[in-house]
Amino acid sequence: MKFRTMLLTAALTLGSLMAVPGLANPSTESSPQGGPISPVVNPKVMPTVALQCRNYGGQQDVSKNPDIINSTRKTIPSGKTLYWKSSDGDGGSVVLDHALAPKGKVGVNGHPGQSYTCTAWMAK
Repeated sequence: MKFRTMLLTAALTLGSLMAVPGLANPSTESSPQGGPISPVVNPKVMPTVALQCRNYGGQQDVSKNPDIINSTRKTIPSGKTLYWKSSDGDGGSVVLDHALAPKGKVGVNGHPGQSYTCTAWMAK
């Protein structure tokens, strides 16, 4: 009987130790402005609307500064979060402080980089 109790205790202990890393806060990075980086929504997990992301090229020693362009036919309302990702692994999000008309753009900043492409989207 003691052996079964020890075995059950060991199994429960190992199970709880394996679950703890999954509960930890993954956001330990910081942005160039000093605050935590906004989590990037994985477009494969939730329905999204593709937006245009434009990199103006050239050397960007201070930070990336692409624009997210509203390539939809509808105005994106104030308060909506737009997400972006670059080909070199950078990315982030911006919350609109004003409505973004079709073909309107909003600038975002990332880490320094030179040659990259970017994509942008918003959750439906």
